[in-house]
Amino acid sequence: MSDTELFRQAFRRWATTVVIVTYRDDTDRPVGMTATSMSSLSADPPSLLVCINRETRAHPIITRRGSFGVDMLSLGQRPIADHCSVAGQDKLLRAGWLAPDAGPEGSPRLADSLAHLDCVMDRSYEAFSHTIMVGVIEAVWINPREAPPLLFHGGVYTQMESAVERAERFHWEIGGE
Repeated sequence: MSDTELFRQAFRRWATTVVIVTYRDDTDRPVGMTATSMSSLSADPPSLLVCINRETRAHPIITRRGSFGVDMLSLGQRPIADHCSVAGQDKLLRAGWLAPDAGPEGSPRLADSLAHLDCVMDRSYEAFSHTIMVGVIEAVWINPREAPPLLFHGGVYTQMESAVERAERFHWEIGGE
């Protein structure tokens, strides 16, 4: 087995949240790309990092514009993650997915995401096939409704177990009836 395949298999065991990196294309249309390599960086100043493959169509546009958004997806937003993850496919965000109260300023915001972070790129670092983009967070929107996050684990989308589901599974695993 190649080192690349071992790397992929190891990271399939790592559960991570799914986000959509949002931006506006060269004609100001809202576009998104699915990402799992996003992380908070600092609270002062509020910042994050996201890793984007330099071969994507998003990379030169985000680099040129110097801004992007990050939407943390809820479980019900899997269709958006699917739409924005297919290589070579048009990744325009559908009007029904967008927040009706989001204005033309800033990055596009998805209506039912758990949170949206509007970022200005502060700096970037090239690392192998990707660019690590450091974004300073200029605005935060948090959904007032609680919802479970969309996760990626084992090469598939998944969700966290609720406390009730976990207790029930434990009960059956120890031989309960």
